[in-house]
Amino acid sequence: MTKKERVLLGLRGNALVLTLTEFLITCGMFLTNPFWSLYVLELGASIYDLALFSLLTGLVPAAFIAPVGYLGDRMNRKKLIIVGNLLSCFGPLLNAFATNWMQLLPGTLIGSMMRVFNPVTQAFVAEDISPSERGKAYATRFTLLMIPGTFTPTVAGIFIDTMGFETGMRYMLFLNAGMRFIMVALIVRFLKEGTASPRTQRIGKLKLSSLRPALSEMFKPLLSNKTLRVMATGSAASAFSMGMMMRFQSVYVVEVIGLTKTDWGLITSWVAIVRILTRIPLGGLADKWGRRRSILINYCLQPLCTFALAFSNDFITVFFAMAARTLVFNVGMPAWQAMIADIAPSNERGTVYGSMGTVQIIVQSVAPIVGGTAWDAFSPEWIFYLAALGRAFSAGWLLKFLKEPEQRAE
Repeated sequence: MTKKERVLLGLRGNALVLTLTEFLITCGMFLTNPFWSLYVLELGASIYDLALFSLLTGLVPAAFIAPVGYLGDRMNRKKLIIVGNLLSCFGPLLNAFATNWMQLLPGTLIGSMMRVFNPVTQAFVAEDISPSERGKAYATRFTLLMIPGTFTPTVAGIFIDTMGFETGMRYMLFLNAGMRFIMVALIVRFLKEGTASPRTQRIGKLKLSSLRPALSEMFKPLLSNKTLRVMATGSAASAFSMGMMMRFQSVYVVEVIGLTKTDWGLITSWVAIVRILTRIPLGGLADKWGRRRSILINYCLQPLCTFALAFSNDFITVFFAMAARTLVFNVGMPAWQAMIADIAPSNERGTVYGSMGTVQIIVQSVAPIVGGTAWDAFSPEWIFYLAALGRAFSAGWLLKFLKEPEQRAE
C-alpha cells in the first residue's frame, strides 16, 4: 500500500477498482434479474419447469466454482477475472434472442461465468482490505454495488409495462450485455496485478493423475477449520431456504397478489434504497459488536421476515416485509464476509470462497424443485413457510456452534 492510494471507507487499490467497475454489472443485473422468473414463464415454462431450469443453471456452474477458486490461489487472478467476465458478456446477448424457455439455457449458463469466477474476485478484494476495517469495507463495497438497485428496477418495470413484457425484456438484456463489455474494458485498463501467491508455481505440476488430490485440496481449507465448517453448514441451510422462494418471489407478487411489474420494480428499488442507507452504519457494527453477534442477529430474525411475506397481500405489506429482511441482512452479511477473511489466509481465500460457494449453489439449485412442488401441491404460500423453517434451523445451528476466531488472518 502506498501513501498516495485512494481510500474510500476501507476500500483501496484493487478492492476499490473492482467495486467501482462492477457497479456497471449491477446496473445491468437490476434491469433484468427482478423480472427473470417472469420472463422464463412468459417464454412458455410452467412453475415446475422454472424450478427445473433453476436446478440445471445452478448445478452446472457449481461444478466449476471450487476449481476456479483453487486456480485463483495459484494463477494470475487478474487474467482469470478478465476471462470470466468477458465470457459472461455473451450470456445476456443469447438470452435476448431466445424464443422459448429452453433456449435460455445456453445464455444463462454462459452468463453465470461471472458467478463462477466470483471467488477469485472476492480473494482479490480481500487482499487490499485492512483486517481492522473489514466490516466497514465490505459494507461500503456492497452499498456501492447496490446503488443501481434504487432506480433501475423501477425504470425497467415501467419500460416493460409500456413496451410489452417480451419486447421490454429483450431491450433490457441488450443493455445488460453492453454494460458488461464496458466493465471488462475498464478492468483491463485499471486493475493492477495482485500480491503474488506463494502457491503460484504449483499449478504447472497439476496433471490428470493428480486430479483427485487436487480436488481434495480444494476443500481442505474449509474442512480442516471447525469455524468454516460450521459456517458452511449454516449457510447451506440458509441457501436452501432462499432457493425455495427466491425464484418464485416475483411470480408470487405479480400473479398471486396481483401487483404490476411496475409495482414490483418500485418495491425492488425502495428496498434497495433501504439497503443502501443502512448498509454502512449497520455493517460497521461487525467491527464493534463482533462478527458472531452480528451474524446471529441476521440469522435469528430472518425466519420472521420470511414468514411475514406469506401474509403480505398488497404493495405496502410486501415492501415492509422485504425491507425488514434487508435490515437484518445488512447487520449480518458484512460480519459474515469479514469472519471468512479473518480465518482464511490470503493465499487460501480463493479456495475457501470457491468451496463454500460450491456448497451454497448446489443446495440453492436443488431447492427450487422443493419450492415448485410445494407451490403446485399445496399453495404458493408454502414456499415461504418452508423457507422460514429452513432459516430457523440455520439460526439454531449457528447459535450453538459458531465461535469467533482467536486470531485474525492478514
